[in-house]
Amino acid sequence: MADIWPEVATAKEENRRELNLHGSEISERIEKRGFDKHVFDLVGLNYLDVRKTCLAELSVSVSKLVNLNTLILHNNRLTCLPETVGDLKKLKLLDVSSNKIESFPKLDGLTELQSLNASGNQLSEFPDVSCLTNLHILNLSHNELQSLPDGIGDDKLEYLAQIMADNNAITQVPADLANLVRLHTLDLSFNKITELPPELSDCQKLKEFNVKGNKFKDRKLTKLVEQSHGKSVLNFLGVQLQKVRESEMKEKGGKDKKKKKKKGVSKDEVEELAKDLIDVLHFPVETGITVQVKPAVISVRPYFVSCIVRNLNFKKSVNMFKRFITLQTKLHDTICNKRHTATIATHDLKLVKPVLVYDARFPHDIKVVPLFKSAEVTAATLVAQLRKEADDLRKEKKRNTYSGIHKYLDLLKDKVQYPCLLDGDGHVISFPPITNSDKTKISKETTDILVEVTSTSSLDVCKKVADELLREMLLMGVGTPQEDVTKGDDTKEDDTVVYSREGDAGAIQKLVVEQVRVIDHEGTLKVVYPSRTDLPLDIYEVNRE
Repeated sequence: MADIWPEVATAKEENRRELNLHGSEISERIEKRGFDKHVFDLVGLNYLDVRKTCLAELSVSVSKLVNLNTLILHNNRLTCLPETVGDLKKLKLLDVSSNKIESFPKLDGLTELQSLNASGNQLSEFPDVSCLTNLHILNLSHNELQSLPDGIGDDKLEYLAQIMADNNAITQVPADLANLVRLHTLDLSFNKITELPPELSDCQKLKEFNVKGNKFKDRKLTKLVEQSHGKSVLNFLGVQLQKVRESEMKEKGGKDKKKKKKKGVSKDEVEELAKDLIDVLHFPVETGITVQVKPAVISVRPYFVSCIVRNLNFKKSVNMFKRFITLQTKLHDTICNKRHTATIATHDLKLVKPVLVYDARFPHDIKVVPLFKSAEVTAATLVAQLRKEADDLRKEKKRNTYSGIHKYLDLLKDKVQYPCLLDGDGHVISFPPITNSDKTKISKETTDILVEVTSTSSLDVCKKVADELLREMLLMGVGTPQEDVTKGDDTKEDDTVVYSREGDAGAIQKLVVEQVRVIDHEGTLKVVYPSRTDLPLDIYEVNRE
């Protein structure tokens, strides 16, 4: 077939479900002969990724890809999208970020869409989104929007959890955002907003709220925004909302006072609004966990941070343990950048024998029992097995990309030695970024875990990843409610006052985090985590005593 690109021909011949077209070579082809129209004959595709090219126009024929659920057009030169994008009824993820798009088509047909990223374009307006009833994530940051899209506060958007609209020219925030029952993240920083609707304080699940870089009329609000985190701003809005409701009740002649009291939030109640707590235990000299970093690993994967999390309850709900495992996967895909930036590992503390050593060794010298396996293998054998599995699976699924653990194998490419964490008996308990050892695997019965974060980027990256993991664990509620946490071996309950709050969170949650020290081969302290500069105040309080 004339003029068909080899990648497209292969995808057609093997009936593949995925097609990736990236980089300078693809861009040169587009510049010389245009985009290969045969792509749109691959009606079996469910994943199409065209990025970092000079593509300036998407053909209306894209509507022929009726099975597409993922369309990524990141970092091209698109100035618009065809109306026929709305015909992709099965589409769940649409990423058109970092283009030059000035207008956006109607979205009425995209009722299955879960994630929409149109950041980094030149949009001055955006179509009504009330039809996107399955939308979870909306990213419109770094555009020229003067307002949020119509329908953004429609109560039909019951799954919408993240709205990013920073770095625009937005002047007003709709009060009906309070209708979004799952709204967790709202970033409206660096816009032209002068007032905030007090109704935002009714967003019970709003944890990440950023409005910095705006010029508010209220000086107190401006000061709070500059000096505090989002929770303080929401508390301030809660006080304002209470005053509004009190005023409304006075106008009604003082009727329904009981109802007003139930709905309203007093100033004192706002100040003590439920806040979760992370209790940091200082490194116990006699019993604390120490990790020694050997010189060999410095040139391989040098950065290491660790801590212990105690008093966990994975039996709190049927899915709690599964949610925790899913959380690690999510963090690996997001903040860890597909494990390219950092890798997280968790171990059952009672199965870990100190003193721990972080080292790098030749692949044939590393012996590990991989997660969910019973036999010990060398790292060389394990990597070879995984590569074969990956190739066989790719051929079977007719894909040109790896999935699961196999997609991380390239992180070891060209490495003469591999990193590993060894326990006091010399057994490998972690082989980052590939796998943990089955010997220290966590389970529903686990109550104390050892967390490790490794990176090739920086120590700061490790700390940020660890911060995020602990924050998400706190939100998940895997810790123990404060009234149930005991101090040490004493049976006396913690005397922390517990406030009730609405929603699924219930009582205030508490994570008990114990410091772990990392030293070099000479015994000099490299890092202790969490230190006083870690765990920045956000949605929780930190007790460092």
